[in-house]
Amino acid sequence: MNLPLTILLTIASVVTGTSLCFWLLHKAHDVKSSVWILEHILCPIIRIIVLLSVVSMVYPSILSESGSLEFWQALIQQGQFNKLINILFFASLAMAFLPFLSHPVVALPAQSMLTIALVFSWQYTQAGIPVQLFPALVTWLKIIGYMLLAYFVTRESSILPARWIDRRFALDGSIRLVADAFYMVLQIPVMLIYCSFLKQQLPT
Repeated sequence: MNLPLTILLTIASVVTGTSLCFWLLHKAHDVKSSVWILEHILCPIIRIIVLLSVVSMVYPSILSESGSLEFWQALIQQGQFNKLINILFFASLAMAFLPFLSHPVVALPAQSMLTIALVFSWQYTQAGIPVQLFPALVTWLKIIGYMLLAYFVTRESSILPARWIDRRFALDGSIRLVADAFYMVLQIPVMLIYCSFLKQQLPT
């Protein structure tokens, strides 16, 4: 996995998905029912697609000889793509009702690790390799440390862009989408830590 390229492609994917959500919200601003549908259904689906694209770039760190294409092929060949989309969508809905889990600094890494865990399990359980998906305490401490760092960086960095977007697109409260974009990029270390934990279980 080429980390600099992964970061650049992640930023491009996140900017594209977030810009699309802003554009749709701007177009539907005068129709409240459409805004609700966009905020609670369409934009979360766009976020899931962006999340999957980011995971597909990080997941190959488990096996250095694999790439993003193998990630998508594994999902399609196993017929698990639609199932994964549904799991992530309903997981995001469920977390939206829980005060702590609804915060993107927790929700996005949770969804990313869930995606990685499911694909890893589907891929290697069928191959007869026993896998452990729940990390040890040391791994959790590393993950939590990076999540806290991402929280403080995003809290300070997302305010000015959000204010500019609110003025530019005549919106109110774009801070959530802006923060999501920051968290999406900053969660890459969390995914790498979790992938490293899974990689240790594979036979050498």
